[in-house]
Amino acid sequence: MIKRILAILAVVGCMVVAFTPHKSSAATTYTYYKVQKGDSFYKIAQKYKTSVSMLKTLNKKTTDRILVGETLKVPVIATAKKTTTASSAAKWKITAEERTLLAQLVQAETGSSEPFAGKVEVALVILNRVKDPAFPNTIKGVIYQKTKTGYAFVPVKTGKLTKIRPTKQDYDAVDRAVALFPSDRRHSLYFYNPAITKDRWMLSRPVTIRIGHHAFAR
Repeated sequence: MIKRILAILAVVGCMVVAFTPHKSSAATTYTYYKVQKGDSFYKIAQKYKTSVSMLKTLNKKTTDRILVGETLKVPVIATAKKTTTASSAAKWKITAEERTLLAQLVQAETGSSEPFAGKVEVALVILNRVKDPAFPNTIKGVIYQKTKTGYAFVPVKTGKLTKIRPTKQDYDAVDRAVALFPSDRRHSLYFYNPAITKDRWMLSRPVTIRIGHHAFAR
């Protein structure tokens, strides 16, 4: 009976030894974090989706005391997972119908005289308006938005928009704009030709970039 108990204990001991190196190696995968005012082990553990005990073990701490400006080791597994999730959330898609409508507007407003970058920026104006609470929240709603003078865009006002056939370059510009959105930093909401536009309000808007014959503004 005693021999059987000793044998069982020996097996358990071997299992503990076998699993210990794996746990230790996981803990050595880390990056660095600089302690900010108001931080605590608990807050940092929550931010990096780890435990207080793991942080203390990594940093060889026996108390809860940490100092502002102190550099701590933190696990990178949780950080990488958080980055992946944020990247996935940033993806944005449009329907085939919206893609065609947007390409039609791009062609109508730029034709063959504007560079590819200008076509992309025109498409971004529409997408940025969809995101902005001051405008309708759909691509179709933005393009067909009514104003005091009729519609926001001349091709819609004249009724020519639906008759326009976009080129491959127009579709490519739309696809490029969708890929850049919503991380577009310029956040252009308007575009106009400075040589033609006399609208004082439009001319007063902060210009984000000039491409071809167009000035883009917000």
